[in-house]
Amino acid sequence: MIIRPVSEIEGKTITSLEHEGKQVDVGNVKMRWLTHKGMEGQKIDFAVRHVTLEAGSTIPTHEHEHCHTVYVMKGKLEVTSGEETKEIGPDTLYYVPPSEPHSAKSIGNEPTVIICCINCIGEGENCTP
Repeated sequence: MIIRPVSEIEGKTITSLEHEGKQVDVGNVKMRWLTHKGMEGQKIDFAVRHVTLEAGSTIPTHEHEHCHTVYVMKGKLEVTSGEETKEIGPDTLYYVPPSEPHSAKSIGNEPTVIICCINCIGEGENCTP
């Protein structure tokens, strides 16, 4: 068993991401990898990430082989997956299937806090911080 207080897990602040060959400003996003490949010698088949998006922060449209299940803990998100866009708030989750274009934007005046679970693909490179 592994027990880790989230407050003690170091986070990485992300202000830009590569998108279609260019660096894109995303605002202010902080990501903590709660579980990940190679964690304390454990076999991990999925990763869990704790993400805080400051108000107005945006994850641009992108796609990848792994799926997501995202749970909104605090704040509001505008999420687009495929052709559908919705506003969602606390105690709501959404699922994005593999290879479906998707994006997210923190809306409102407060940060949005989410838990994002992804499945590891192949050797699990996508599940490594």
